[in-house]
Amino acid sequence: MKIVTKEWAQKFEEAEYLNDILDGLKEIQEKNGYTDKEMDEDLDVALWRAYVYNNMDSYDFYELSEKTLARVKDKGVKSGIWCYRYSCALVYLRRYDEALEYSRLGTEVEPDYPWGWLQLGRLCYKFNLLDEAFKAIDKGLELVPNDYEFLTLKDDIENDRGYAYTNSHYINEETDKNSQDRLISIDDERAYNEFLNKSELEKRLDILHREDKNQEIIDIITSLPKEELNYIILGKLARAYNNNDQYEKGLEVLLSLKEEGEKDSLWNFRAGYSCYYLGKLEEAESYFKKALEINPNEPDAEMLLRYTYSDLGNRKFEEGDNEGGIDFYKKMLDTIKNDRDLIYVKSELAWAYDHIGEYENSLQCLDEVTKLGRDDIWVHSELGFCLGGLKRFDQAILEFEKAIEMGRADEWVFERLAVCYREIENYDKALENYEKALEIEPDEIYVISELAWIYDNVKNDTAKGLEYLQRAKELGRDDIWINSEFGWVYNHSQKNQEALEFLEKAKELGREDGWIYYELGYALVRLNRVDEGLKNYLKAKELGKDDIGTNVEIGYWLNATDKSEEALPYLEKARELRGEADIWIDSELGFTFDRLKRYEDGLVYLKKAEELGRDDEWLFSELGFCLKNLENYEEALEYYLKAEEKGRTDEWLNLEVGEILGELERYEEAIIRLQHLLSLEDSDKTFINSQIGYFYGRLNNAQEALKYLYEAEKLGRDDIWLYCEIGWNLADESIKKYEEALEYLDRAIKLGRDDVWINGQLGFIYSKLERYEEAITYFEKANFMDTEDSWLIYQLGSIYRKSGEVLKAIKILEDSLEKNQFKGWVELELAWCYALIDEREKAQKYLDEAHLYIEGEILNSEELKKDVENIKKLIQSMTLLS
Repeated sequence: MKIVTKEWAQKFEEAEYLNDILDGLKEIQEKNGYTDKEMDEDLDVALWRAYVYNNMDSYDFYELSEKTLARVKDKGVKSGIWCYRYSCALVYLRRYDEALEYSRLGTEVEPDYPWGWLQLGRLCYKFNLLDEAFKAIDKGLELVPNDYEFLTLKDDIENDRGYAYTNSHYINEETDKNSQDRLISIDDERAYNEFLNKSELEKRLDILHREDKNQEIIDIITSLPKEELNYIILGKLARAYNNNDQYEKGLEVLLSLKEEGEKDSLWNFRAGYSCYYLGKLEEAESYFKKALEINPNEPDAEMLLRYTYSDLGNRKFEEGDNEGGIDFYKKMLDTIKNDRDLIYVKSELAWAYDHIGEYENSLQCLDEVTKLGRDDIWVHSELGFCLGGLKRFDQAILEFEKAIEMGRADEWVFERLAVCYREIENYDKALENYEKALEIEPDEIYVISELAWIYDNVKNDTAKGLEYLQRAKELGRDDIWINSEFGWVYNHSQKNQEALEFLEKAKELGREDGWIYYELGYALVRLNRVDEGLKNYLKAKELGKDDIGTNVEIGYWLNATDKSEEALPYLEKARELRGEADIWIDSELGFTFDRLKRYEDGLVYLKKAEELGRDDEWLFSELGFCLKNLENYEEALEYYLKAEEKGRTDEWLNLEVGEILGELERYEEAIIRLQHLLSLEDSDKTFINSQIGYFYGRLNNAQEALKYLYEAEKLGRDDIWLYCEIGWNLADESIKKYEEALEYLDRAIKLGRDDVWINGQLGFIYSKLERYEEAITYFEKANFMDTEDSWLIYQLGSIYRKSGEVLKAIKILEDSLEKNQFKGWVELELAWCYALIDEREKAQKYLDEAHLYIEGEILNSEELKKDVENIKKLIQSMTLLS
């Protein structure tokens, strides 16, 4: 059974890192219990190890590769792959003759293995065997047509770039063309001599270093006797400590070598490395700069110095010193040696400028790097972020989409793309990208919160928005924003108690602006805590939220608490802010003016609301109410009936319609409408019976009137109006219950009524009871209250005549002739008076005038007929006597 199975070989071919292959070989050995000898003598194991070692690009590893492959030479010489890898190792050990020998052997034993021909082509070029070199290349291209490595080798030979150069290429075409770094140079005498001068211990330690076996290095060195701990070995110990994240120990070792190391670029680099990862950035900067001063090409020193400047800059940003932060980033400019450095540094500066919001400066840097050829995911992502900061969202979208097209598919890019779409109000695309971001990072609170906001505020789907808010809360978000958003959603879902709890939490967390007080007010007023709500609305206004919504809400709720005088200026302010007619505001202004009894003003605004298209039952009801109070009963009735058509059929509307029908003297219709209300369970039967009784009274149907008025009394009504109305109907000619009428009117007087009407009514009843002195008392009192009342003057004259004070009666009646509205009645009474004092001609004259005015009433009233007959008899008797 093979040690390296097909499955393991497949894994090694797909390995991302070289050390993964070595780790895999170790796992195979441990799991299967293979001895070191078995592993070392296995051809497949040796080939995979050599594959790793040859690709480490280090003399130490080329030597290790040669030793590894040499142990299986007997089997290897029959393998083209073994010959190829062995030849490669020999080249870097400068054993060129042997390398050529094994290269030729490889192409003989395995002529279909293309890379053996590649190695042979290179070595033939080395030995100036150009014909053989080109034949090798041609053979290789037959096996792998148009292969980049063969074509490159051919070009190098044709242009005679030298053998060392042909070995410096990367296998990957893109890397080879774009990288300014080359593989190790065979002609580098310094590097080769350093390798030759290394002890076996040093080589072993360097190999372990490349294999990331730092603890093994530490264990080896710390177990050595003191006399073997020289400067080089201790430097490698410090390196191992640094790479093992034991930076304090690494620095401690380095500082023990300070006297010898201060002038060594590698020592300064390692000290800078320790300090950098210990957060001692200023010291790190000093060491890295010293390393580069000693050796400008010290590997990685330049990059670590840039990292140091970046971290120092970021520290300044965190302290709020943006200018100081940028100054550190700008220090990177001093490290630039070529375009690659320029691209890196300008890219870092672009990020820094974006970070502090200086997007124009960032864009300048990004323009530079793109002109220098940078065209990757990062630059398009950063351009998108920068352009978004400049509010150039359409361009930002194009950059983010380019980054996605190039392969970026993380949460961040979809989130930023969503933000741009949200800013240009393309909410569907925003949702699409936020949801993609959420698929990648299901617990990303910011994205979940953004989705909640869009569903709440744009899609009006507060149910879905609430789901996202709950999710964000479950993930731990409990800040001002989320509590505010919960409050807003619950307020607009009519769940005002829940809203109040979240809004109060947001306020506790420190929110102190007009918005929070407005929303608190909104919740409180709808929880019937109107006074508290209004205080919050006024606080919102004080804090600058002096907008239409705030003024409308204050006006509305002041109206709701019968404070229309206070409501008016807020509603007028809302109208002013609107700058034009507004259905809702004009409706509320109309309502307010009506409550202030400024019906003409109210009508103007209500009509505007109607012109703007409002045609619901509320507006028609309010227009009816307004017009009724302007005594425009016909139009008021039209609007009330429109409200009814829109579906309003409640008691209030029917009572209002009944009242207007009464004002229009359409009593029968009013009675029918009100009688229907009596059949409703929750109707105000007391008031309705009162109104029906009133209308029957106006129809001179006192009997029916009293039936309903008595029912109202039975239901508990005991006020002045009812007692007066009952008394009035009891005194009607069809009832004539004068004593009972007096009782009801007396109750009204005891409750406080003492006006013209009740005194006149009492005078009338007492006159019917022929209690003239009492009648005169009440008529005189009423006449004193209103000297212009024609009915009172007529009644007063009549009662004086009946009480025998005829001359006084004549004076009162004749004084009222010109302005009296009771034409005919006054003349009839004067006819009586003059007949009684024997002035026949005047009596006849007034009798004739009475017939002229009230002939119809005389013909229809037995009492009047009797009066006329008596007057005629008196005139005739006086004639006979004369």
